Amino acid sequence: MVSVVVAALGLLAMSLAAAIGVLVTWRLFLHSDVSFDVTDGVDAAELLALNLGLALQIPVAAGLVSGLYRVSPRWLASNRPGVRWTWLAVCVGIAATVWSPLLVLGTLGAYVSRESPLDSSVLAFMAVLLVTTPLQAAGEEYLFRGLLLQGLGATGLSTWACCLASGALFALAHLQLQPALFADRLFLGTVLAWLAIRTGGLEAGIAVHAVKNLAVLVPAGLLDQVSDALDPTGVTWIPLVVDAVLLSFAVPWIVAVSARRRRTIASSP
Repeated sequence: MVSVVVAALGLLAMSLAAAIGVLVTWRLFLHSDVSFDVTDGVDAAELLALNLGLALQIPVAAGLVSGLYRVSPRWLASNRPGVRWTWLAVCVGIAATVWSPLLVLGTLGAYVSRESPLDSSVLAFMAVLLVTTPLQAAGEEYLFRGLLLQGLGATGLSTWACCLASGALFALAHLQLQPALFADRLFLGTVLAWLAIRTGGLEAGIAVHAVKNLAVLVPAGLLDQVSDALDPTGVTWIPLVVDAVLLSFAVPWIVAVSARRRRTIASSP
């Protein structure tokens, strides 16, 4: 419970710190008249502040697991401990393969539908999106599938109860309670929690989370519809169905490769 409360406060504090830092830096070195106003769409500076605030959940989670549980933060990443970089690259390749039709078709469709040529603001947005989205995904995974999932596991709950509870916290943290949207986030959070347990680390969740977000936000950025993508209204059940279908390919693939890697490691000298 302390982890949940302090993590929520840390999320707010880091988001505020990131927003102030980006705003001050942007005004000093790029545009002196920049301001944050998401009612006219999300620009590069606003996306940078949002993603950095979420990425800073990595040190929040590390501090909490060290301070509350007296455990090295390296155990948040995997049971190695630490990030298994080769395995992360493998998971990124699998996720990119599964989500590539959605990303490619969505990007091509958005580019063709775009009424104005690409300008510097769009290119800056895309640069921020590509560089910081993996960090944002990692921050959320460290918090929800690292710190909070392990904290729930320490209570003695069953594996699936821990996964569902972690998924529920993940869905609630988005503060979007439309039934279809909440169900999609709950489903994604629960599956990624199970995947973290099954593969012994956060690498698979980071890969799937980052690639999925890019597949949604790249086309939205080209169409200047990022605000609608981040805070959609009138959501149908189609996104949940799409996520379920794509995860039904990605998750068994990742689990099978993970099991094969474990067998290889176990049989090596």
